Amino acid sequence: MRVPALLREIARNITSGTTRLGALVLVASLALTLVVLADVITISRTVQDAREYRDSGAAVMTLALPGRIDGRSCEALAEIPDVAAAGAMRAEGKVSAATLPGEPLDHYVTTPTFARVLGADDRGVGVYVSADVESSLGSGPLPIAERTVPIRGSYPYPADGRRAGFGWAVLSPTSADGIFDECWVLAWPQRSDLRQLLLATVTPAQGAASTEQPQVSQLNTSHGMTFAGLAGYQNRITQYASGLAVLVGALMAAAAVWFRRVEIASNLHAGAQRGILLLQHLIEGVAWAVPAVAAAWMVGFVVAALNAPTELSSLAVRSLEIALAFAIGSLAGTALGFALVREGRLWRYVKGR
Repeated sequence: MRVPALLREIARNITSGTTRLGALVLVASLALTLVVLADVITISRTVQDAREYRDSGAAVMTLALPGRIDGRSCEALAEIPDVAAAGAMRAEGKVSAATLPGEPLDHYVTTPTFARVLGADDRGVGVYVSADVESSLGSGPLPIAERTVPIRGSYPYPADGRRAGFGWAVLSPTSADGIFDECWVLAWPQRSDLRQLLLATVTPAQGAASTEQPQVSQLNTSHGMTFAGLAGYQNRITQYASGLAVLVGALMAAAAVWFRRVEIASNLHAGAQRGILLLQHLIEGVAWAVPAVAAAWMVGFVVAALNAPTELSSLAVRSLEIALAFAIGSLAGTALGFALVREGRLWRYVKGR
C-alpha cells in the first residue's frame, strides 16, 4: 500500500468513527490529566510549605555570644553556597520617636547586610525599621531625639512564633569591622554544617568572657529544626507518575486495538501486509494520544503557574515528562495489542463479538 492510500485509509477510519477518536481523546485526556495533576499538586504543596517555612524565619540560625562575634567573619558567611544572607548585630538599648514618645523602639546596630536576613527591602540610605513601625510612622524620615533619620527600608516581623524583640525595632547599619553580640545566617536549602560555620565567627576570649558559652538557636522553632517537606518530596508516591502514565497509555492503546481485532484479522486474511497495518494503527494511535498529551501538559502548566510560579520551569518539564511517558506507552500498547491479533483466529473473533 502506497503512502497516499495509507493516509486516505487512516482519514476514513477517523472521520467514520472506526478509530473512536473522540472517545479515546476524551478518556485519555482525563486519565493523563489526573496523573499529571497528582504530581504537580503534590510538588506545589511542598514548594508552598518550603516558602512558608523560610518566610517564617525557621531557616535563620543565630549564634549569640556578647562581645565575641567578629562582624567581618559573620558577613563573609554569605559567600558560602546555599547561604542567602548573613549579618551581625548588637543591642543598643531603646530609642524614642518624637511622634511616639510613649512607645520606645528597640535599637540594634548591625553590619551592612544584616537586614537581608530579615528580608528587608532597600531604598537607599538610613535605618531599617519593622513593618509595624513603618505603618505607624510612615516611610518618611524617622524623628529620633533632636534629629531625623531617613528610613532605608522595612522588614516583616509578624508574631508567628519567631523570637521577640524585632517586631518594634530600628536597625542602624554600620561598618562590618568591629565586634558584635550575635551572628545571624539565612541558609536555604538548610545546611547541616551551619553550626560549625557560625562558631567560626567567634573571636578569642579575653578575661571573664572566657566562661561564656555560645548559644546557637533557631529564629523560629515553631516549624521544627529542619524542613520536613524534603523527606516528604523524596518519598512521595507520585514520583512514579511517569511509570503510571506509561501503563495507562499502554492499556488504553492495547484495548483500542483489541476492539478492532476482527477488522485487523479480516484485512490480514484479505492479503494486507502486517507491517503496513501496524503502521496504520500506530498513526491512528498518535492521532488520539497527541491531543491528550497537549491537554494534560497545558493543564499541568496552568496549575503550576497558579500554585508554584517560582518552580514553573521545573514543573513544566515534569508535566511534559509524564505526558511523553503516556505517549510512549500508547505506542507500545498499540504494537503489543496488534501483535496479539492473529489472522488464523478470525472466525473465533467474529463469534466472540
